[in-house]
Amino acid sequence: MKDVEVAMNRVRQIPGYKAYFDKAFGPDAMNVDNAAKAVAAYERTLITPNSAYDRYVKGDKKALNEQQVRGMNAFDSIGCTACHSGAAFNGPTLPQGAGFFMKFPTFADSDYVKKYAFTQDLGRFDLTKDEVDKHMFKVPTLRNVALTAPYFHNGSVKQLDEAVKVMARTQLNKDLSEQEVADVVAFLTALTGEFPVQTIPQLPPTEGWTLEFTAEK
Repeated sequence: MKDVEVAMNRVRQIPGYKAYFDKAFGPDAMNVDNAAKAVAAYERTLITPNSAYDRYVKGDKKALNEQQVRGMNAFDSIGCTACHSGAAFNGPTLPQGAGFFMKFPTFADSDYVKKYAFTQDLGRFDLTKDEVDKHMFKVPTLRNVALTAPYFHNGSVKQLDEAVKVMARTQLNKDLSEQEVADVVAFLTALTGEFPVQTIPQLPPTEGWTLEFTAEK
């Protein structure tokens, strides 16, 4: 919380921001909670709809090519949907603020586990200190996954096809054929949506002075 307050103090020192906070939240509104609400409001605009997959499930059967359809079917039959289900491919719908967590790796005897040092990070346990949370990680969305390399919690896997192989072996104890991997990757590329157009705003200036900060020890 200390670091967050340091960041908030930087915002408070820029006079132009006060009018924005007052308009959005009322007087004396420049605090961390309201800053978080403002950031969250912006992040809720960052949706990427109308992917090829979205168009396909809405009835446009030409939106996916033959390989992508094979990959979609393989994604289901292989067992990927056990974790990556729902509209965002990140698990079941849960109460707001709740995360869907799964153990990773499930099959720790895989050579991939040592190669990519997956077990060095204890996952949610580092926060809760509860033994049941060791190596538990929040299941990420697969929306735009083709654009979000590197993969996994430690960023150790650089390519999507390798990530598919790793997930199949460490989570499902399955070794996929090269064709299956290629098909699943093709399907995952169909989850890339249309990005919103964003106009970069002009931020409040700091006229006549420079905002400088010294790191606290």
